[in-house]
Amino acid sequence: MKIMKALQNLGTVGRDAIRAIRRHKYELSEAGIYIPAARATIGGTFRHAHAAAGDEFGPWQVDPNRLVNEGLNYILNSALGGASQQTAFYLAPFAGNVTPAADWKGSTFKDVATEFTGYTNASRLPWTTTPSTAEAIGNSAALAAATLVYSAGGPYNLYGIGLLTGSAKGATANILIAATRFATPRTNQLAGDKLALEYVLSAKDEGDVT
Repeated sequence: MKIMKALQNLGTVGRDAIRAIRRHKYELSEAGIYIPAARATIGGTFRHAHAAAGDEFGPWQVDPNRLVNEGLNYILNSALGGASQQTAFYLAPFAGNVTPAADWKGSTFKDVATEFTGYTNASRLPWTTTPSTAEAIGNSAALAAATLVYSAGGPYNLYGIGLLTGSAKGATANILIAATRFATPRTNQLAGDKLALEYVLSAKDEGDVT
């Protein structure tokens, strides 16, 4: 989904945010984009859940969002109309014991994060969204496609996820939008285990942000 379409689907807050961005009336932070006039913040939340082979998924873990500089620039340039918009986004897990930094890029994600590719899915996991109903848009309704199954081998340790525009595992010709380091790393993951990944982009009024 194009990023501007996603913002438009966030309702009045999202549309107000687009107008403010086009007028250069915004503030940037690692958590997202703050629009003073609309008193709104555009940001995201990563979540993931684990299931041992043959078992049900356990509780969801919420992880901090880091919108990297490349992702912020992409959103702003797309909003201003000067840059081409990407039509698809993908979730990619990483195995490096590292914390995402502002200068991370899609071209070097596989190296700086040590992208994890030991899962049976043929490509990175698609971030397939549905229209917003509560000033938020994400892949909650398409989690089956965003669930990885660990390949033979292991045990594996995972430390986080990135949201990128390239579908191929280890791709370098892509843009990194956001990334997270798991609040609690997923260690000792075994072949056949599953990990469901979710990312939700939201536009929140200042009164709703805690």
